[in-house]
Amino acid sequence: MQDIKTETRHLDGLRIVAASAVVILHYSDYVKDQPVGHFLVDHTWHFNLFVDLFFVISGYVIASQYLTKVASPAAVGRFLWRRFARIYPLHLATLAFYVAIALALHFGIARGENPARYPFSDIPAQLLLLHAIDGARLTFNFPSWSLSAEFFCYVLFPLMAILVSRRKPFVLLLIAVPFISNTLFTVIAGTEPWPDWINKGGALRALPAFNLGIACYLYRDRITALPALPGLLSGSLVLFIAIGAYLNIFVALLIVYAIALLAIHHDCIRQTTLFSKLGFERWSDLTYSSYMLHIPVATLVLTLAARYLTPVLPGGKLILLPVAVVVLAALSVLSLRHFETPLRRALNEFYDRQFRTRGAAAPLSGQT
Repeated sequence: MQDIKTETRHLDGLRIVAASAVVILHYSDYVKDQPVGHFLVDHTWHFNLFVDLFFVISGYVIASQYLTKVASPAAVGRFLWRRFARIYPLHLATLAFYVAIALALHFGIARGENPARYPFSDIPAQLLLLHAIDGARLTFNFPSWSLSAEFFCYVLFPLMAILVSRRKPFVLLLIAVPFISNTLFTVIAGTEPWPDWINKGGALRALPAFNLGIACYLYRDRITALPALPGLLSGSLVLFIAIGAYLNIFVALLIVYAIALLAIHHDCIRQTTLFSKLGFERWSDLTYSSYMLHIPVATLVLTLAARYLTPVLPGGKLILLPVAVVVLAALSVLSLRHFETPLRRALNEFYDRQFRTRGAAAPLSGQT
């Protein structure tokens, strides 16, 4: 199959849009006692599904970079270490921030409204990135459940690569089996819909989306052959944002999958669209930083600062919302430049020195 060189303007733009939507979702909860906050809480619950958009994009990007480079144990180790070096330092830093708060509450140095959010028993799962498999719900820096789910997919990725290298259509089973299995489990066990799973089952929630991303990479030639429909990506995204809260959760999830597919299509054919003209991709490097730091910033600004400032501020926490957004933007830039990037490079250089890995492994047999 002829290789199709792609850029990722649309996918990168979607990443920062999705992260911003998650910030809106979580920050609205801090002002739900205000009419505008109450409205947002009622009409943005579906923004949670933007995390599934992250999973699709991740599967596509990981496949594009590593699908033929995990053919040996050394290559698998190098792949996993590089993913670890990218996500773990900031996860550990935000976890340490909340562990410090937990200790302050435990020893009576500080007071808090929700001490149950910081159970020491959940720290091992958090440290080992297992809290999307069996962790306590909404504890510490709770958006980090998706990192655990992502890493679960990373661990399985080499096996997926072997399967699809032998028969490419296997990737369709890798989408269908977890999707159907999750659905059957929720029906039989009477649990919440699986697109709502986070700390218990979030890893299994991520699999269909991550594997869909791999499938989109494998079948990108067919995606490229699809007709280009102007405005469909922007229209679908606006439609989802506007009315997604009124849709069945599985319908909303399928729309999210479709949005990712449309973005991949536009990137594969290098098409300029209304969405790409907006230039959101310029901010895509801040996606991970803003996603991981928005709750710690909310703790500092919308909880701790608000405790002392809202009695003298008209509008209370609403006035502090833009402050939190500005702080988040500034802290995200600083984190990316002076914390995440230097640490990632240092960790990768350390690994390469220790294990002396050299470049990519040989291509997997049967890869097309």
